[in-house]
Amino acid sequence: MKKAIFSTIFEFSRVAILSLVLAVNASAFAQKKQATKAEERQGRVVLAINEGAAGSLTATDITFRYEQFKPVVENALGAAVVVVAVRSTKELRSALATGAYTLVMSRPADVLAEAIRDHGYQAVVAAKEPAYALFIVNKNSPLKTLADIKGKSIVTPDRHAYMWRIANAMLRDNSLSLEKEKVRNMGDQAAIGWSLEESFFDVGVVSSISGVGRNWEKKGGRVLARSREVPNTPIIASPKISAAQIQRLRATLVALESTESGAAVLKKIGVSGFKETSSQTFLDLLRWLGDLEAGKG
Repeated sequence: MKKAIFSTIFEFSRVAILSLVLAVNASAFAQKKQATKAEERQGRVVLAINEGAAGSLTATDITFRYEQFKPVVENALGAAVVVVAVRSTKELRSALATGAYTLVMSRPADVLAEAIRDHGYQAVVAAKEPAYALFIVNKNSPLKTLADIKGKSIVTPDRHAYMWRIANAMLRDNSLSLEKEKVRNMGDQAAIGWSLEESFFDVGVVSSISGVGRNWEKKGGRVLARSREVPNTPIIASPKISAAQIQRLRATLVALESTESGAAVLKKIGVSGFKETSSQTFLDLLRWLGDLEAGKG
């Protein structure tokens, strides 16, 4: 009887110890797995893409468009990259304020300039092709200079959008103001071009890198005025990216056009090449634009 009781106790103890060991190992495994996931999250780079009103790609389109660009960035940084399409400028501003994006590539450079000024981001590169805001008119328009648009009907991108801000700064420098003129806003620059062609307005404002901007003069239209050169499709990096990583990324992107495979990547994302740029360029841009209630854009 005693032998049976002892055997039962021994077997119970053995099972209990084995269960405890398994539980400890399972806990350790789970903790290790969680730690690995945390390290993966910390090492992951979120690259946000905003093509602004000049672009008409969906989020899915952008993901496919940048599928070859993504590994270029990953190799330069030595980290996994997740591409996120951001259509809303307001959403982009909010995310930059919280540091949600590690890298940002955006046509509206004013939003990135604010992130450099206010949230510690750094400029990496910008497209080599310069960008401008264009005041466009039809071929037979009697308007000759910016001064002539006073009292005329004007169609521009959305209020406080990048091109709107540039146009407003141009008029301010010529003692005019969009606020005091007959202005209609449209979110799609293709619609601006069409409405001007149909003579619904006297003057339109578009980006030089939009489809309308690139082809307006080729189709017989005129450019009434061109802004000063502004950053085109720049890339900025959050404080999470080290100085060494920024330098490697900058060198990699600038060198892309020198190889056949790199040129193919650039062509797919619609950029002829990248050049090094400084954060000061963006701060100077903001000084020229003025605040103009930028946060409402």
